[in-house]
Amino acid sequence: MIDAKTTAAIRDYAARAVEERLCGSGDVIAMRTKNGFVVNDGCALSEIDDSRLIEVAAGDTRPEYALLTALFAAREDINAVMITHPAYVCAAARAKVTIPAVVDDMAQIVGVNCKTSRSDSVSDVLAAMKGRNSCLIAGGGALTTGRTLDEAYTCALVLDKAAHVYICGSAIGGCRIINTLEAKLMRFVYKKKYSKTNQKNISEREGD
Repeated sequence: MIDAKTTAAIRDYAARAVEERLCGSGDVIAMRTKNGFVVNDGCALSEIDDSRLIEVAAGDTRPEYALLTALFAAREDINAVMITHPAYVCAAARAKVTIPAVVDDMAQIVGVNCKTSRSDSVSDVLAAMKGRNSCLIAGGGALTTGRTLDEAYTCALVLDKAAHVYICGSAIGGCRIINTLEAKLMRFVYKKKYSKTNQKNISEREGD
């Protein structure tokens, strides 16, 4: 039986993603559990209820869960995953660009940049995620992760904002990109100081 806190958290953040217009075709929301992970069964985020959430065992070989299975297995630091499709993110993913840190909260929450995977294959997506918590999927949307579902959702919001700024700024001559050293420092301070206790408290609320 799926933990009630987990299903409540997924319903909550799915509703928030719909409200913020992060959604599109093929959206995914998933949380790690003791036995594997809970994920929507392919339905739109707007259609999620407890009956549309399933628990997939670790090591499941079904192709539709290959990316999530591999991601949770490879990254012990990841407890939640979202794949969303806001318009500017999808435009950046189709163009296979790397979004640099063009806003402060991207430097803090996402990092120095967000790469687009070479293809939508599991190996290429995992490669684009190396050392990162987020990437764009070639031809698709944004894959964002976190220690909690709250953090994965926040990453999705920030990437949507950053993609919007980067694309619109590029159209009128370019964006001011945050210095790499400054961006790394912002990210370090966020992870080690500001977010540590907060994410622990949120994790306890989200359950399992």
